[in-house]
Amino acid sequence: MLFRTSHLDSAQVAFLQREVENLDKQVYEDLLPGNKARDYIPDYPGIAPWQESVTYKMFTKRVDKVRTGGRNANRMPRVNLTMTPTTRRIEQIPLEYAWTVREIQQAAATGVPLDSLTVLSARTAAARFIDDFLAKGNGVDIDGLVQNTTGLVNIETPTTKTGGAPWLTAGNTPDQVLADINKMIEQITFGLKQTDAPGFDKFVFLVPTKQYAYLAQTPRSDLSDTTVLKYALANSPWIESIEPWWQCDGAGGSSEDRLVVYPRTPLCVAGIVPEEFRPLSPQEVGLEIKVPCTASCGGTVLRYPVAIRYMDGI
Repeated sequence: MLFRTSHLDSAQVAFLQREVENLDKQVYEDLLPGNKARDYIPDYPGIAPWQESVTYKMFTKRVDKVRTGGRNANRMPRVNLTMTPTTRRIEQIPLEYAWTVREIQQAAATGVPLDSLTVLSARTAAARFIDDFLAKGNGVDIDGLVQNTTGLVNIETPTTKTGGAPWLTAGNTPDQVLADINKMIEQITFGLKQTDAPGFDKFVFLVPTKQYAYLAQTPRSDLSDTTVLKYALANSPWIESIEPWWQCDGAGGSSEDRLVVYPRTPLCVAGIVPEEFRPLSPQEVGLEIKVPCTASCGGTVLRYPVAIRYMDGI
């Protein structure tokens, strides 16, 4: 024992014990994965908090083969438009936090604020759900950026690595990794055919965390002090950025790590978050005061899969 209680009265013992317990006043919380989806995915604009779904319309131009004609031509190629509506369901996110009546009375009497960590925990839980939903959807009818249910996003095969092994496998070279990066750009630009739509000329690479560390630390060659990451960014006019996202870890088929490439424009990729975390009015329930909260999310819309590519097993 650090002290003999026989030399102290009960009040002194209680005081000393309290002081020992209060030596470290810092509050510590568990480390949680970062919520990065809102950084990588533009918001879908113009959705009201009360909406339960959102519909956008995709128009396709169809035209007969254009040909030359005489001055008195009366049969001309006709342009037609077809419209396909797409509806995305929006999920509500209900949750709550609470304090007992006694806890509130004690806080009011002593001037001590109620535990802010309780509110923070509820806010964090909603943010965690939204981040996961934007990244991976629900696996049924709501898409995410990293995983989608439509199957319309092409999955490229990384063919340049030693024996088909991932980037981090011994024997793979920076040249092989750069070849995979170049392949993604080649496939997307070929599919887009130099579209004149704004925002489709620069692409974001979302890379699993270990692979990003490799890119950021590995020299381009034995004779260079430029990393693979800096080289790729400096030598491709199509790459906007290369960024790490832990949601790519194990997100591919057979739980392989997945590389995601896309243009960061809401015309192509947009996250549906109509209602941010919002606490409602406190409610008395028995001897508790409960605070219901709400938020909503509909995953990520991928309007133009031709501008998006995955690569698994990197």
